[in-house]
Amino acid sequence: MRKKVVWIVIIGLFLAAITVGLWRYSARGVDVRLEGLKYRLGTIHASEVEPAAIRIEGTVRRMLSGKREFRGTVEIEGESTPVSKEVMKNLTFRARKGEGFHLIYPWFEGGGNMHSFLLGELYANNDFSQITLTLYDHQEDGSSSWGGDDGLMLSAPAKDRTEAIRLANKLMAHRLEGLQPLK
Repeated sequence: MRKKVVWIVIIGLFLAAITVGLWRYSARGVDVRLEGLKYRLGTIHASEVEPAAIRIEGTVRRMLSGKREFRGTVEIEGESTPVSKEVMKNLTFRARKGEGFHLIYPWFEGGGNMHSFLLGELYANNDFSQITLTLYDHQEDGSSSWGGDDGLMLSAPAKDRTEAIRLANKLMAHRLEGLQPLK
């Protein structure tokens, strides 16, 4: 009888472990539209704030390595990019634990020429109900840059610049570890 109870407990623990594993590592749907603010960092740029909306649609899953994988579409409403809508759909982006999804959009043009557009890095909580996005400034020579002193950001949901920066510091805490908080 005692042996039977031990086996029942072992099988129960095994089934519980499988259930937790499936729940933790299975893909989850993401379909959000968030309203927030687009703003530039730095106290001298405090007046550079405008409303912005972002649409994120796809699936996210956690990998055994601890990385997160997002497959889908990230679109800032009203923003124009050199990337066609077809290229922006259903791309896969990966992020290490605590880091952002590096949003690079590659495409080919006639003659096999490859191009890419770097939008920025997307930081999100587990269910994508809070996001912050570092937006790269693009130069005419094709280079792009972002800096913690004057970089362009989009944070949502946020009603004012203070709330947006607080959210950015929260979601980017791993990246900002040991550095000054964003201002």
